[in-house]
Amino acid sequence: MSPSIMSSEARSAPAVLRSEAARWQYEAAALHHHLAGRSTTVLLGRGSSGNVCTFAAYLFALQTGRQPIEFRPWLATQELPRTDWSNTVAYAFSYSGQSTDIAASAQWLRARGALVVAVTAAETTDAHLVKAAHHVIRLGCGPERAVPATKSVIAQFFAAAALAGMDIAAAAGQTADCMLRIDADAVPARLAAFLAGARTVTWLARGPSIGGALDAALKMQESVGIPATGYSTAEYLHGPIAAASPDDRVVLFTGTDEPMESNQAVRTALLARGIPFISLGGEQSPDAQLPLPLPDAPWARTAVLAYLAQLACADLAGHYGINPDAHPSLRKVTQTH
Repeated sequence: MSPSIMSSEARSAPAVLRSEAARWQYEAAALHHHLAGRSTTVLLGRGSSGNVCTFAAYLFALQTGRQPIEFRPWLATQELPRTDWSNTVAYAFSYSGQSTDIAASAQWLRARGALVVAVTAAETTDAHLVKAAHHVIRLGCGPERAVPATKSVIAQFFAAAALAGMDIAAAAGQTADCMLRIDADAVPARLAAFLAGARTVTWLARGPSIGGALDAALKMQESVGIPATGYSTAEYLHGPIAAASPDDRVVLFTGTDEPMESNQAVRTALLARGIPFISLGGEQSPDAQLPLPLPDAPWARTAVLAYLAQLACADLAGHYGINPDAHPSLRKVTQTH
């Protein structure tokens, strides 16, 4: 098969980071004087953007000591007691800016006093989310035609990090370099070879990288049609591991400087059950079966995991003769209510 649009768009992520990260940093910093007195952070997103929200929740908590609210759009459809959200900043993520329930939730929060910041690639002022927002951070990642989100997810990870107060400039450059090395060394093809033939795939990580694990699972569902899930390594031991068998595959991302005991407990349990797994870690990690170049900032490694998963899924789709760009049951813009 010829190269997919999905893989081509994924491979443009390093260039997006290099061209746009400084602007995201500047625009995020410029927003700060509008946020005085607003101590509550709300995060809004669906699909890949929802996984970015999970990632961002960790970063905001690390910077402020307060856990953000990952808002459930269903709530905006209900008759709730009228409450004051004027102490709130709501960050709403949508590549297209046309996610109807995210825009409706943003408008619901705005009507109750929240300051709404949209993070989107939409360039027009008539996008649903843009109309609901006080401020807009534009991703500048260009159009994305394949149904599975790739470069836009990487862009959202870094824009979210900038909004959380992280210094993203150096991390963006290092991450772009790591991505290019991973591609040049054919690491995605090696991961795809491990995943081939799996009944299901589970992606495990800890901390902010859970957002990357969740998105890796989503990419596998969208592009290859293989049932996949993402879990915290700790959560996995609390029950989900019982459903795994030797017909399944587990990908364990250990590149987040977590205590060795956390990852070793999962490895021991998987070995005892005969479940095939592969550990992805830094080049200096003795336990990494697939060593990866990683940026210095632990949070930025989430984007490396997501990038590797995107290319591995595109490669695996080619192995199965599947077009990952357009699943018959999916559309690029999903409108839910």
